[in-house]
Amino acid sequence: MNNVTDSDFSQFKQFYSNFLKTINDGDLNTFKKFTCDEGRIKYVFGFSFVHDYKISMGTNFKSGESAKQLKEDGNRAFQADQFRVALELYSRAIIKQPQQSSSDKEELSVLFANRSAALYHLKEYEAALQDIQSAFDFNYPSHLYYKVYDRKSRCFLALQQLKSARGAFRQSLQALDEAKLPAEKRQKWQRDIQIMLAMLDKNKELKDASMKKPSTDKGQFKDGANKQYPHASNVVTIKEAPQLGRFAEAGNDIKPGELLLRETPYCAVLLDQYSKSHCFQCFRRPAAVYPCPQCSNVVFCNKTCLSAALESHHRYECPVLSALWQSGASVTCLMALRIITQHNLEHFLQLKPVLTNSCKNKQYKSSDYTTVYNLVNHASQRSTEDFLHRTLMAVFLLRCLQTTGYFQHQNENVIKTNEKTLTDDEKFIGGLILRHLQSLQFNSHEVSELVIKGKDKKSVFIGGAVYPTLALFNHSCNPGIVRYHKGTEVVVRAIRPIKIGEVVAENYGPIFTQVERKERQHTLRSQYWFDCKCEACDENWPILANMNPEVMRFRCDCGSTVLVPTNTSEFMIPCLSCKKHANIFKGLKVLQDTDTMFRLAKSLVEEGNHMKALLKFLELLNLLDDTLVPPFRDYHLCQQEIRTCMMFCGNTYMVPKL
Repeated sequence: MNNVTDSDFSQFKQFYSNFLKTINDGDLNTFKKFTCDEGRIKYVFGFSFVHDYKISMGTNFKSGESAKQLKEDGNRAFQADQFRVALELYSRAIIKQPQQSSSDKEELSVLFANRSAALYHLKEYEAALQDIQSAFDFNYPSHLYYKVYDRKSRCFLALQQLKSARGAFRQSLQALDEAKLPAEKRQKWQRDIQIMLAMLDKNKELKDASMKKPSTDKGQFKDGANKQYPHASNVVTIKEAPQLGRFAEAGNDIKPGELLLRETPYCAVLLDQYSKSHCFQCFRRPAAVYPCPQCSNVVFCNKTCLSAALESHHRYECPVLSALWQSGASVTCLMALRIITQHNLEHFLQLKPVLTNSCKNKQYKSSDYTTVYNLVNHASQRSTEDFLHRTLMAVFLLRCLQTTGYFQHQNENVIKTNEKTLTDDEKFIGGLILRHLQSLQFNSHEVSELVIKGKDKKSVFIGGAVYPTLALFNHSCNPGIVRYHKGTEVVVRAIRPIKIGEVVAENYGPIFTQVERKERQHTLRSQYWFDCKCEACDENWPILANMNPEVMRFRCDCGSTVLVPTNTSEFMIPCLSCKKHANIFKGLKVLQDTDTMFRLAKSLVEEGNHMKALLKFLELLNLLDDTLVPPFRDYHLCQQEIRTCMMFCGNTYMVPKL
């Protein structure tokens, strides 16, 4: 939904343009008659221009020479005390280093050990420990063990892991037996280690401090989880109406800041420009990246994330990632492919009989493929040109799967890519890809990261994901929620009070405080195919910059709005709706305190205490909501601050000072 669109196929446009030159009006009319996705796939694949098209295999391979040069550059940077530069160079070398032979792996182990030294100097102790373990995993030379064991012990010391530090010092002392050192140097190492051991042994109750970091986001639903929609709070109900489709509604009054949804995606795809800085599996930004054994395209947090990727999508996508990125296929297209590559062919063949079953009478889980399959795709509203465009993309993605052996049976040794017709399995999977290319237009979400550089903060789009439960939330230009991400998981909290029975709406991109109604309506109509009827659109609320600061909008007991000039000296103001007088004295008294509260909360933000600031801003918003009626400048400025504070609970990256 939000800002993940599929309108720009970039280089793929050329492929599509050339395809159009090979077909005539008769071909187009024949295509127009197809009513099922599998039929469309079969027909388009039948053109020789399409089935003869070759998918190029990966181009970003490993290179021992490149890795060696990067290592040497890293060593020079390290010797010059440029540890952050050294870290970057060692990481690039690790990504490029082949892993085929035993000598390749030994060279990789040395790179991990070298990088652990840079990490130690940068005080990234946990990452350094991970690299030391990786060095051992890749057969680090035993005559150098003493060095990394010593570094390991000092990392443990810095982390207050005293018991572990003692154990590592003992290992370092023992490893000196194999060290290729002159006697004098060996003795000096032994003395230094024995001094450290003697100091540690003085502590009779040596133990390791807890390594667990306090969570800034407890993530518990106040009233428990919804039984049918377990990723949502029990205060959220999912309903369905002819004009609205499925949508979220408040089952109880909801307070600002309340947790409404936590959901892991069915699938998530990282943008290629972040493939060397973020984990390709979980989207977190590791201090020290872990390489794919085959390609130099992507990185991971650790062995766990690498294994998860290789056991699912990356085993099929790894050889063709370069081709996919060079094609210009949008993140939405890559998500349509990822939905398939996360599981093998047999998984989908087993699900085939139940795909069209309704999700209404069972638990709605993000891990259940049928929830993704049954997301709305508005197929009946699509033009022939739209279908043709998406079908060709689906066939291109299908050719990628053929190239990587997705359809290869266990007893086959040869991958068949020269066939001019599709098997039933290939038609089935191609039809699924085409279905998802349609539904993802309306049901995908961006994954974001808050990037902080000095005093500047910016939310950055790093990837796309499918959240089946969140996809059921409708749009409002004045949303009731804010979203942020922890890795690929999405967290949704209320951004304002929501009354029981009120729609719990999110925002698909254009928000009324920043974008005029005409532009919002155009965006929503062109990308999501609906006319927005939210309160901000119906009443044509002004953008934030145009809100009149000279007029206050007080809430009358009858529910109407009473407009009051800021310079008023009256306490009893007539309400045009109920004809009674509203007493605004109490409200004015409350507003006297709000400026002070806002400044206090802002000072907490500037101090970096975002959780305390969030609590203050939430308290302020409740006061404003009890007194004033949106749109009101102070109200929405407070919401903006709440949104920013909440973003600090999710993916954040502090750009290091050089």
